[in-house]
Amino acid sequence: MGSIKPFNSGQVIKPLARTSMFLLNEAREAGENDPALAVRFTAGGLVSPIMSGVNTPGVAEFTDHTLVPIVRGMLLGANIYRMQRTFKNPDAPAWEKGADVIRVISDTAGLIGGLATLFTPQYAALGAKLIGTAYSVDICSHALRTGSHVNNRFKVWKNMLDEEKPDEKPPGGDGPGQAGNPPVPPTTPKLDLKTPLPQFEAPKQLNLFKN
Repeated sequence: MGSIKPFNSGQVIKPLARTSMFLLNEAREAGENDPALAVRFTAGGLVSPIMSGVNTPGVAEFTDHTLVPIVRGMLLGANIYRMQRTFKNPDAPAWEKGADVIRVISDTAGLIGGLATLFTPQYAALGAKLIGTAYSVDICSHALRTGSHVNNRFKVWKNMLDEEKPDEKPPGGDGPGQAGNPPVPPTTPKLDLKTPLPQFEAPKQLNLFKN
């Protein structure tokens, strides 16, 4: 029977650590690419666990109405941060700068609509239209940013995989004949028919008396 190899915890922990760091880095990159989407997912994920223990009548409904302008204000701040980064980037295309400006305008309109719906019932219909417009811009914005981000990350992953590939060139020197390189085949001298062969120019003298 073969011997049992000892268990090496590093063989399990190191791959898990690398995978965790990779996922955390990708989450950070995604958050920096679209901070508004990160805010939306975080706020939406906290609603259920926080409100699950609230049993007071009317609180949950009022909270839902209050969340709209509050979250919209947070989205506005996140998109302003993203817009500042875009305008500071000299390589950012003009369409991306324009899209960031549209997002900020849309968030401002959504914030106004949320406040109008919450505090001024006479303008509730107008506020609902502003909020709906902001949501429509959000959907297109998140789709555009996500698609662009995934495309850029694929390029980064491809470069990482290319760098990890072993060098096809065998180890050793770069010159011919050195270690790792095939030797240069010997060249065959050209035969010149006009020049007599050396053995006929100076034939060897045979010594018939030599033992």
